[in-house]
Amino acid sequence: MVEKFGTLPALAIGYVMPERRTADWYAMALLDQALHGGRAGRIYRQLVLEKQIAVEADGGIDDLFGYNGPTQLTTRILHKPEITSEATLATFDAVVRETRENGISDSELQQLKVKWRSDYFATLEGGRGGYMPKYGLMHLLACFTLFDGQPQLVNTILDGFLAITRDQVQKAARTYLVPENRAIVFRKPAAASREAA
Repeated sequence: MVEKFGTLPALAIGYVMPERRTADWYAMALLDQALHGGRAGRIYRQLVLEKQIAVEADGGIDDLFGYNGPTQLTTRILHKPEITSEATLATFDAVVRETRENGISDSELQQLKVKWRSDYFATLEGGRGGYMPKYGLMHLLACFTLFDGQPQLVNTILDGFLAITRDQVQKAARTYLVPENRAIVFRKPAAASREAA
């Protein structure tokens, strides 16, 4: 894809997510946190901080609770112009491959669960400015009512994430974080495309 306004090359990688409220769905949510958990996430740490290939790397599941059909776990990477898209993708693939092959440690899993619990309660308490307090709670109640017919899940859904084991996380990574289950978009700035022509 040619980008008319951006000046940096970029890529987006999307992996199709499992069906909602399955064991793999819970596990992929924790994997999302491991891969995209801000500066501590594996992708940012490797591509931006350690390898210094990218200037920005982020992503995740757009609205974990707000879908009931096909969606993706998406990573967005803005990389340095002197680094090729292929080299950037290869480094990203190495991070994903290591996660697939070795999984996550017990201590990392515990940290992910603590973060998940904290984020969930923050969502319940969160609003949209002063004009819409408790928006997060209302949104989750709406999602659980619409998609599951069970608004009371707002009180129990967290248990599913906290019950996930290391083996379940690795199984989900091996099942869903594979090349056959993804789509990739490469973005090249228009100026760079003209120079290459």
